Amino acid sequence: KIPPRNVAPARLTLSQMRFDLQSALVDPDSRVLVNYDRKALGQLGGGHFSPLGAYHAPTDSFLIMDVAKYKYPPVWVGVETLWE
Repeated sequence: KIPPRNVAPARLTLSQMRFDLQSALVDPDSRVLVNYDRKALGQLGGGHFSPLGAYHAPTDSFLIMDVAKYKYPPVWVGVETLWE
């Protein structure tokens, strides 16, 4: 059983978030779920939870694997957009 880790946004820097997410994505025992605002990605709706699937260093982006794939396909999101 993997204990959940809640992160307080006010205590998290952009660099620390990037490091924590990258570390979790390469750990076979970890899973990453993010709560993000669909509107920030140009989508309809509001707050939404989905898992992260990958990190792409050249573009400094994370792949959000939307659980509502019938509505939205996976999307690459820049780390700054995800952090905000």
